[in-house]
Amino acid sequence: MRRKHLERHGLETEPLGDGPLEAGVRPLWLVTVTLSGGVLALDRVRYGLGLLNETRAFLVSTRYDEHHAEIRYWDEGDTVAETTRQALELWGDEDVEDVLPGWTLYGLSVVDRGAARSQWVAGEHPRVVALGEIVPFDDYAQLA
Repeated sequence: MRRKHLERHGLETEPLGDGPLEAGVRPLWLVTVTLSGGVLALDRVRYGLGLLNETRAFLVSTRYDEHHAEIRYWDEGDTVAETTRQALELWGDEDVEDVLPGWTLYGLSVVDRGAARSQWVAGEHPRVVALGEIVPFDDYAQLA
């Protein structure tokens, strides 16, 4: 049995980002959600993720295979704690189980804008070709 994994980066009360935020500007956090469960056919996973993408139109990208999916999006929570709570509420709901039977929230990572930018520069995140894209993990190797 897999263990659920919660990873928190940037536990400061404010994100590191690119320096102090201007007054009235909300911080940005890159949230990566991992959903997992029993094996589902790829077309079933793609269909379910498409439905979730329609109801959560703010998604940046989604990668998937038969076993799990990794969904990334930006959130404007005031703190990492608020952003983490929101993600747990949003992705721990029945909607996921309804469209991806047997799947649930398996992992969560929240990093500030500066950490996300550093990860992209280091090649730790796959390139996003189109906002809202839903691409199998194997297809990302061809995009690099």
